[in-house]
Amino acid sequence: MIKWKVYLLLTCITQLALAGFNDYSTGARPLGFGGAFVALADDGNAASYNAAGLGFIEQSQFSVTRMQRFRGLVNHNQVSAIVPAGSVGTIGTSIGILGEKNGIYKEQLITVSYSKSLSQKFALGSNLRSFTTNFDQEHESIQENPYFQEKQSASAISMDIGVMAKSITGLSVGLSVENLLPADIAISNSQQDIVPRNVRIGVGYKLGGINTLIQQESLRDLLASGQGQVEIAFRDGNSHLRVGAEIWASESVAFRAGYALKSGVNSVTTMALGTSLKFSMVRLDYVFQVLSGDMKNNAVQLYSLNLTF
Repeated sequence: MIKWKVYLLLTCITQLALAGFNDYSTGARPLGFGGAFVALADDGNAASYNAAGLGFIEQSQFSVTRMQRFRGLVNHNQVSAIVPAGSVGTIGTSIGILGEKNGIYKEQLITVSYSKSLSQKFALGSNLRSFTTNFDQEHESIQENPYFQEKQSASAISMDIGVMAKSITGLSVGLSVENLLPADIAISNSQQDIVPRNVRIGVGYKLGGINTLIQQESLRDLLASGQGQVEIAFRDGNSHLRVGAEIWASESVAFRAGYALKSGVNSVTTMALGTSLKFSMVRLDYVFQVLSGDMKNNAVQLYSLNLTF
């Protein structure tokens, strides 16, 4: 077991040194949809999926997410805040920190967001992103590696743009293009490590638009709170298909199921089951993910807290 952990840790550090800021996504609720959130983006996690979603948010949001991957070897924590500013638009900010268990490597992503709805059905948004990577120069494995002799940290800036449109029938469409500006986070001055561009396109549908067709009253009321999301994404030569659904069994309890397929050099499928408990202004989200492919034995649990006020 110890040898396995050391091997996995060294593998992770090597991969991170060559290609940081992988698209891990964030938020237990969005990941409960399988990551299909670009056409919804309606809570404190909105800016991470589509900055345009902020334009439709009418109340201030505060969100905290904690995630562990590779059996606790990699941790990711994020704090986000969204504040509507009336006719000016909506602003948001977030900070996400990813690091491995021994503190050898750390990524920090700071985002400042702005969105404005041009009508009740259409919104535009943008993120300004600051990327920072840092390796612990005091650690023996870093000191002995010639790759880290020049420097042990790097920073870069990029931006995202997003669009979201809604219809009166419950249909929504979202588009987000992330990392538009080339952000080089290479540690070595002789190489480049550009954060890959990420394009998300999605469609969502709220079942309240068809629940009047259902004869059974209990089923009709249940479907009124349901919605489905479908998203395709393209990043670094890989394509992603994400599908998810959510339904509120009551005003306090929700259930979600999601599926994601990554196609490319390393194909991975992900199954997700999630739930939420809501008490007044507080919502607690949870999701359990099972990944196949190269990480078929890897299961991930995420916890999020979302406040609305």
